[in-house]
Amino acid sequence: PRPGGPAAAPAGRRRSMSEIRVMGGKRSVAIDLRDPEGMRVFMDLVAKSDVVWSNMRARSLEGLGVTFETLKAANPRIVYATLTGFGHGDVVSGGPYGDLAAFDIIAQGVSGLQMRGDSQDGRPNYNGLAVGDHSSAMMAVLGTVLALFRRTKDGEAQRVDVAMHDAMVNLNELPLGLASFTGQAPPRGRSGTSAPFGAFCTRNGYVNIGVGGDPIWIRFCKAIGQPELAARPDYATSVLRVKNAAELDRIVADWTAGLTSDEVVAALARYQIPCAPILDTLEVLDSAQVKARNMVVTVDDPVAGPRRFIGNPIKMSGVDDTRADPAPDFAQHTAEVLGAVLGLDERRLADLADRGVIALGRAAG
Repeated sequence: PRPGGPAAAPAGRRRSMSEIRVMGGKRSVAIDLRDPEGMRVFMDLVAKSDVVWSNMRARSLEGLGVTFETLKAANPRIVYATLTGFGHGDVVSGGPYGDLAAFDIIAQGVSGLQMRGDSQDGRPNYNGLAVGDHSSAMMAVLGTVLALFRRTKDGEAQRVDVAMHDAMVNLNELPLGLASFTGQAPPRGRSGTSAPFGAFCTRNGYVNIGVGGDPIWIRFCKAIGQPELAARPDYATSVLRVKNAAELDRIVADWTAGLTSDEVVAALARYQIPCAPILDTLEVLDSAQVKARNMVVTVDDPVAGPRRFIGNPIKMSGVDDTRADPAPDFAQHTAEVLGAVLGLDERRLADLADRGVIALGRAAG
């Protein structure tokens, strides 16, 4: 391939954890969109596709000539979905952050999520979770599905623009809503609407207890053997229980400290109080609940060998959620896809590859 064209398929097969984790079941096609002929091949694919999905910044795509208008010209029924840090700005404004580069942590910070976790010194907390990546991806999928459904009604192309920042603001909806109504941010590390609501130490670990609303509160008092608490004026409403949460937490902690986690869960389950043990990361992987729901699957990667990863949380009839295909090699499916979809024969594929317009990877196996 000429300089700047698609890289040739690597001689040695390599795998990163992220590649195995998120690329399973996908097909890899490599086309140089900077090459006019490569762009024509891409647009030919667009003409035969339902959805174009991208996580590239608007400036990068527009510089290549990829816009909603050019995609519609190739396919008047296309659904064009983009997922970026702060939005593309062609549906609604991109805002002052516009085309800034962003990772998950950037979106978490600017949406206020990092100021929700408790902190001894007031510093923002990062929990190490890819919350922005996952939640924005789910919203982009939902938007794409809705766009496809709408297209069945009007037959028109649709544009879906999802920003990680917007998804994080949406996740922060409850604290932001409370702040809007009361003029004050709810306390960090606590629910602003319910108490007791959080983690409590037991004889052998921790449990989460969630008491939301007066009926659950009355049942909770009976469950812990202190029905008189329900009659105390300072605990009469959710607002008052939140106000006196520190004192109430001490009462609950004294009760849980004398029991094992299983005993606490069993005692509260009898009164239908939301409660479950708190598991660490390794415990989750071997959890009976996780196994029962097929939420850990084994990927038999041809390079890295068998590895366990998280399964599909969407359970559907007629869909095998135990299957986990390995990640593809770079450009592994270029010939397969361009041949099947566009009808390019081996000679044409070899010519395009020789000129650096596409890259041909190794075949599967």
